[in-house]
Amino acid sequence: MPPRRRGTPKDPERAREAILDAALKRFSRKGYRGTRVADVAADAGYSEALVYFHFKSKSELFREVVNNIDRETKWFTDDPTADELVQQMHDGELQYHRDARWRALDRIWAEALAGEKDLLDLLKPQLEGTLTNLDALLARYDRIDHPRRATLARFIMAVSYGSRVMRRYDPGAVSPEEAADVLAFATKVALDALDGGGPPLDGVALPEA
Repeated sequence: MPPRRRGTPKDPERAREAILDAALKRFSRKGYRGTRVADVAADAGYSEALVYFHFKSKSELFREVVNNIDRETKWFTDDPTADELVQQMHDGELQYHRDARWRALDRIWAEALAGEKDLLDLLKPQLEGTLTNLDALLARYDRIDHPRRATLARFIMAVSYGSRVMRRYDPGAVSPEEAADVLAFATKVALDALDGGGPPLDGVALPEA
């Protein structure tokens, strides 16, 4: 166990980063329910009170762990062409599957998808934010004001999250390269539909957004 550093740290930002790093490791090993703030504090070498000084609750700590990784991950370049977007979706998915920090959080997703409603509620803002950003991204390529653009965004997100869930329960079921290829294909399908140049959704009864 790291030595406990008492009192107010001289470098609050360094302490905050140490807490986030300890929390990520603890969540990956114990899951959300099995993680206690006291254990995170002990792992980081700070008091539990200091953890609560930076984060008001365990749920806030978890959200900031996710946000911290997301800020450090470069998903897209500014204003990509359609072909560049397909490539960036491919590369971003590959990056996700190869980044140990994202993979560490898959345990939480598995807990949530097993029916833990409060965990689903905790993850809902991130899901909604991802969906909103994806819909806004697709809007740049929507040449025909597609009535089901939001459905296409959900389609792309479902493909991405589906491969992550599969790899959580059976790492050999889908390779990172296969997951990236499938997401790139799904993105190309959606962009073709938005461009009015492809058959996707023609005659297909998809739920309304």
